[in-house]
Amino acid sequence: MEHGTVKPLPMKELFFLVLSASGGAGHHRAGEALKQSASKTKLPIRIEHYDCLDFTSKFFKRLYSETYLQMVNKAPELWGYLYSKAEAKPYRKKGLLEVFDYFNYRQYIKFLQASNADAILCTHFLPFISISNEVLRAGIQSPFFAATTDFDVHQYWVDPIIQRYYVYDRESAWQLQAKGVPKEKVVITGIPLMPEFATKANSSSLRTRFRLEKKAFTVLLASGGFGVGRVHEIVLSVVQAFEHYPKKTFNLMIVCGNNEELSLKVNQLSYPPNVVVKIFGFVNNMHELMDASDVLISKAGGLTSAEAMAKGLPMIIVDPIPGQESRNAGIITEHGAGWQALDYHNLRYKLERLINDPDLLRRAREATQSLAKPKAAVAILEDVYSSLQPKSKIGERT
Repeated sequence: MEHGTVKPLPMKELFFLVLSASGGAGHHRAGEALKQSASKTKLPIRIEHYDCLDFTSKFFKRLYSETYLQMVNKAPELWGYLYSKAEAKPYRKKGLLEVFDYFNYRQYIKFLQASNADAILCTHFLPFISISNEVLRAGIQSPFFAATTDFDVHQYWVDPIIQRYYVYDRESAWQLQAKGVPKEKVVITGIPLMPEFATKANSSSLRTRFRLEKKAFTVLLASGGFGVGRVHEIVLSVVQAFEHYPKKTFNLMIVCGNNEELSLKVNQLSYPPNVVVKIFGFVNNMHELMDASDVLISKAGGLTSAEAMAKGLPMIIVDPIPGQESRNAGIITEHGAGWQALDYHNLRYKLERLINDPDLLRRAREATQSLAKPKAAVAILEDVYSSLQPKSKIGERT
């Protein structure tokens, strides 16, 4: 070391606590994405990820997650009505609900107190709106940050406890500002995705590995992590479209998630000889399946949609849940990065248009780039770290 130089002090390691909630698989995936992306930042940070409902009673956790799944599956119109109705005013606990939350979340509050985290990042609104009134009384000094997980931002995400919101794009930022959130508290990063979605593999090599036809038009059909949706009927529509082109070969990959009944049904179907079919249960390599595909047929969940955009994979959206998914679908179609099928007959029409006019697919693939945010998780972690440093400034990431 030269005379007169000062050796820089090592940066202090910071502890980031990531919190999600069991209300659909996407919130948990976003939390895991933040955790797995820590090594990509080269920052001195340590991350732990928890489901806030694990600190409540087993009954309440089951009630919360199952009520959501049953409603979106059995009564989606009711869910859409409640979603829109809840936009009208901020979340407020009243009466018995406030008493229940106090006793139900006592263990959770104690955990937050003991964690002494340098930052708390939430990929669901429940980890902070459930206890926002109790945080100061409990002496919790950790700053809270919100990484939203849809293209739209619901009113329930808005809470004074949040120091910064990380949102998908400019429209998401505008929506938050329209709800009264100061502009300086909103940072555009995208939805946190696993590191695998920041790179792209060779589709031909992957098709060989999956035993698919290398040059065939390839459809990926995803039912979601819980197998929600009428996938059986969708498969029939896809097969009917392919049957109209007996001289062409097609690849069809079906991801059934944890739905064993659905997996059994699609395995029992009769497929035409010009269709190569691969059926999967729950998968950990969705990034590879997307890289091997030409188009994704799916609902419009925030994480799935963001993953597809990051992979340059256009979507045909079927049965979006009224509320957050229908708003995601609107943004995707508005950008020209996908299409929404009105029903199963319309899905067949959309597919046949793509088969007859490959240029439609090319233009949609190009349009995904305006929505692709593959490195959002790294951007969020870096911005949180920067915000904790003295004299940091809030800036927008694009």
